[in-house]
Amino acid sequence: MLHALARPKTTQGRHASRASGLVALALAAAVTLAGCGTAGADAASSDAPATTAAATTDGVVVEHAHGSTTIAEKPERIVALGWMTPDIVAALGVNPVGIEKVWGAGESGFQPWFEEFVTAEFGEMPEIIPYTDDGPNYEAIKALEPDLILGLYTGISDVEYERLTEIAPTVPYIERAWDPSTWQDMTRTVGKAMWADEKAEELVAETEGDIAALADEHPEFDGKTFVWGLTLNEGGTDLGVYLEYDPRVRITEALGFTSTSAMDDFLSTAEGDNWYTGVSLENLYDVQADLFVAWGANAAEGTYTVENPIVSRWEPIAADSYVIYGDEANASAISAPTVLSLDYVLPTYVDDLAAALQGEPTVSGK
Repeated sequence: MLHALARPKTTQGRHASRASGLVALALAAAVTLAGCGTAGADAASSDAPATTAAATTDGVVVEHAHGSTTIAEKPERIVALGWMTPDIVAALGVNPVGIEKVWGAGESGFQPWFEEFVTAEFGEMPEIIPYTDDGPNYEAIKALEPDLILGLYTGISDVEYERLTEIAPTVPYIERAWDPSTWQDMTRTVGKAMWADEKAEELVAETEGDIAALADEHPEFDGKTFVWGLTLNEGGTDLGVYLEYDPRVRITEALGFTSTSAMDDFLSTAEGDNWYTGVSLENLYDVQADLFVAWGANAAEGTYTVENPIVSRWEPIAADSYVIYGDEANASAISAPTVLSLDYVLPTYVDDLAAALQGEPTVSGK
């Protein structure tokens, strides 16, 4: 299939000023994505299919955080809310009738990989559901006459769920708000809800195979250590870093890299179910890594970070072994991975990683 954000908060609250621009990137839980995932799950492979749905003589039943949903017939008109779900629905062969505009979308309102795929496969784009400050836009959703509403990577509340089910059968998040689990399990759950289990398994196997092939093409990645983190704000005193169950970390490991030996320290300082923590700049030199990968709001933040007097002397930065994405498309594609976004971002990502190991860093963005 391959062709050739939540930003963490820190104890100092240094990212508070960016919150408004990152709300859709998973609204704080944005990316429990990155938790986005279940701790300890493997990014490249997932041995057992998701067990959140089951077929019955009356249809398919999907268990989730707000109860269970029965999909009595194969759906044809699907509203896909939040991150990731629209990609999966389209990849499984159905053009959503409506989606929400999410962080990382271009001027058209669609993420570039989604727009390219849907245009090629279906010839027309879904309706963009207008945003409201009060949760889902029920009137706009109802007007689309859906027979299924999917919102696995959202924060749909109990009340919102009840109102949505008055419109059509609804599948919200499975366990925790803003936590879709791994991209594999999310693909399988959406596939089950769409009566497309076999196609979902095919997509997972194909994408895992693509990741493995890229790893095989780059044996130099094997054993190299890395940290996935964030750019600094002006005046920032700690560097945000992601934990081992974040999808950005898991995908990079699937390509052959090894997380920094400081990961245990990162985990010990993380609060609650957070998928990130912060490293004080005064302790940064204790974090061993051959490579630093990060994302920021723009290229200027990347430049500011690597030119910081302390950060500039940190091992991977001093060796020019870093990749910093300051563009929303790449940041969004790797932060909320799907079979479509990985197809879009991995070739560039792998090339950038390989170049960084040769002392040719990347700082992208406007």
